[in-house]
Amino acid sequence: MVEEHMIHKTFFKTIVDEENQQSPVKSLGQQFYDIQMDETADLSSVRFAQGEVYYHHKDMESAVYKWELVKNELQPWARKNIGDAYYEMGWLREAESTYTSIQSESPVLSVEISLQLLQVYADKNNKDKVHQYIKKALAIDPNYPNVTDIARSFYEDEQDWYKAVELAVRESVRTASPKWFSILTDYAERGYTTSFAPEYFENVLLTVAQTEQRALSKLASALWESYYPTPANMAWVKTLNAVTSKLTFSKDVHWHSLNRLYYKNYLEFMSGSYLLNELKPLLPEMLNGWIKLTKGSDSVYPAAAILAWDESVSGTLSQETAATAESTFSDNATQTISMENMTALLETILQWADDNDVVVEPKIKWLVSQLWASQGRNILITGGSQSHNTTMLNHLLGEELFKGETATVYVKHGEKPALNAVNMDGLTQVEDMNELTANDLIELTWPSSLFTEEDTSIIVAKYSADPTASAGPDFDFVATADDVFYLIDATVERMEKEYERLLAFAEKHRDDDIHFVITSTPDRDLNDVTSRINELFNKAHILPIFSSKDTRQLVDAIKETGKNGEVSSNTTTYLSVLQSLLSHLLDRRETKENTYKQTIKFNEKLIEQIEAYQTGVTERETEKYEELAEAYHDIKEEMKSKVWEDVPVFLKETANEIDEEADFKNLHNELNDKMNHKIQTYLTEQLIPDMQTAFNDWLVDAKDSMNDLQAYLDHASTTLNNMYGETNVSLQTDFQVVTDWKRDLNRMVNRVDLQEINIMNRLKPTQFLLKSAGKLLGNFQQNNHMLYNQYQKYIENDNFEDAATSIIKHVFFEFDLFEKNLKADISLCVEAASSDLEEHKVDAGAQVKKAQDNLTLMKDHPASFYDPLKIFEIRLHQYQLMSEKNVQFNH
Repeated sequence: MVEEHMIHKTFFKTIVDEENQQSPVKSLGQQFYDIQMDETADLSSVRFAQGEVYYHHKDMESAVYKWELVKNELQPWARKNIGDAYYEMGWLREAESTYTSIQSESPVLSVEISLQLLQVYADKNNKDKVHQYIKKALAIDPNYPNVTDIARSFYEDEQDWYKAVELAVRESVRTASPKWFSILTDYAERGYTTSFAPEYFENVLLTVAQTEQRALSKLASALWESYYPTPANMAWVKTLNAVTSKLTFSKDVHWHSLNRLYYKNYLEFMSGSYLLNELKPLLPEMLNGWIKLTKGSDSVYPAAAILAWDESVSGTLSQETAATAESTFSDNATQTISMENMTALLETILQWADDNDVVVEPKIKWLVSQLWASQGRNILITGGSQSHNTTMLNHLLGEELFKGETATVYVKHGEKPALNAVNMDGLTQVEDMNELTANDLIELTWPSSLFTEEDTSIIVAKYSADPTASAGPDFDFVATADDVFYLIDATVERMEKEYERLLAFAEKHRDDDIHFVITSTPDRDLNDVTSRINELFNKAHILPIFSSKDTRQLVDAIKETGKNGEVSSNTTTYLSVLQSLLSHLLDRRETKENTYKQTIKFNEKLIEQIEAYQTGVTERETEKYEELAEAYHDIKEEMKSKVWEDVPVFLKETANEIDEEADFKNLHNELNDKMNHKIQTYLTEQLIPDMQTAFNDWLVDAKDSMNDLQAYLDHASTTLNNMYGETNVSLQTDFQVVTDWKRDLNRMVNRVDLQEINIMNRLKPTQFLLKSAGKLLGNFQQNNHMLYNQYQKYIENDNFEDAATSIIKHVFFEFDLFEKNLKADISLCVEAASSDLEEHKVDAGAQVKKAQDNLTLMKDHPASFYDPLKIFEIRLHQYQLMSEKNVQFNH
């Protein structure tokens, strides 16, 4: 009670009588006056109380003064109050210093100081210190009023969900309070708990379970939902197993959300993504926990799962769990379950096959989908020779539709005939029977009295038990059919081969109800054939046919079995389809291995071919560069030689244009102008036209070279596409380069613009003497002849190398640069094609590596293939058990 007064600063009320509590200043003053008269008396208590009164009246200075004089056991509280006063005045530094200086063994005071420091550091935005003093307050006394709420609010405001979850877990275990259960559940629902390993929550789950199992359902469901899509899901299930193994679940609680999550997780574990060795330590306990919390019809699914697992993976489930599962069916004689469960299994199997490169041909997928949707009677006509089977189908339908085709045929009733093919492209209309392959499936819609029931269908398929066949084993539809008619060609020359096929057929179908249709010649004794069949099959029905006319007997037999036989229920059909599909996939392992080997072989050959074309492209690129560069260089050098030869000739002709009466003082300038004029005329009328003609011819050759390159790339594209079997490659030469060359050459040729060349005003000695003589002697007429002769002699004897060199340098500068860029330009022509080839090579290499890795995995870890199929078989067996125990499957 005293500490309450200390906290709220109402200690003064304990020393002031009730009459004076409304105006305690006077009463405390009188007490102070009376006590101070005794020199040995301690005034600390009165001063402490006076400080409180001053504090409440906002006289902080007086309050601090009084509290500083407190020396007795109240001194720590007085120091704390001084810190409060500083805080109220906004003196955070002084408040912090005061609080941290207090030494006290009182838990209450220590918590109060921690809470005050928490507020100070929050105002100073020092989050580390806030965390420190929250932790300290919780460590001193978590029961202290509002401490945990303050901590939670701070963590939530700061979005420090890790510490918020830690607090909620700790408080849930410590207080077993529904309030904290609810807070922790909310955190889990918002995904804040996934930073923790699942086992962290084991104790809190047990605490919740012992306190309130409804809260357990909510918390466990929220945690499971948060862990389900993460790698920690298996660890969570292990944690949940540990919890459920210690609990007895109340049947008064509705565990719908957990039941749903058990179901969801069971399907995930049984999806083929996990190996049996991963599931053995985990799944049995999970199933045990699941059935413990279910009741009534909700128990049927986990009970069947337990029994199926126990029969398939013995020794992993307790006898008690198995007995509980078995009793579920006796307690629930008539139960229903959705057919969607089996549909989900079918979809899971097909998805696993796709994800793991286990080839299920489109025709098989399509037929399975037809059988799955079928509500009527399914008839199978089979045998070792599909051409024999389809010939018999012609007789049955009364129409010569098939001429030895080996494709599987699916026949259904329809008012109008229609013929479609099911292949990699989907369902397409058949225009030409010759285009069909053995791997295709024919969907035939046909009006016939053979279909005595509206939803009757006939599958005509070859039976093959050879899993090493090139196209892989055919799907065994015997189990999915209501009636099976096996055709035997009993002619002498074929019977031995037929008998070999029958032996293989009998290995799987010795006890099945089979109608054997034997075709032979009228003089053939069939006793040996029938005796062999009866030896191999326990339920054989034999129908001999000696001519096409006798096929009427087969029609009658089909109709008769339709009248007398029972159409399989949807459940039986679905279970049969699933069983046949799993058997089919088991047989595909060798086919899958061959597929990987073929993938490696194909892609290695593809890489070899691509590398050959890469080498060819590089060689042709170099060849074309050398040809074009040499031709270009020859043209350019020929033009330079022409300038070198022509310029001196027409410049020397300027000597003939000198007149003896010329102004020899300025003759050198006049000659310079005339020579530059001759040069410009030469460029315009001779050199530029010659260059245009030569470079245009070179461009024609360049275009032809690029066409040669493209022809090679076209050949490469065709070859590679033939290997791919589709148009994947289109290698192209970049003809834009030739267009750019044409533009650049035209621009360079047409903008040849030579500035005036200094030919006659150079500092050569001869030129200098001539110019000097002209200036000195040009005024005297008698000297003109001499000057005339000297100028003529100089011009006729000069080689004009400087002028020619200057012309070549200025005119051909850009053409030289163009030549240097030819190699890069030609590389650019085939850059895209080279890149495409490299991309296909890299992709083929990746395919080789993937196939090699898969082959290694299959050889080193056969469980990666067989375990998923084993798991699918367990799920199938689960539904078979349900069917056997009269569980109804409803759509």
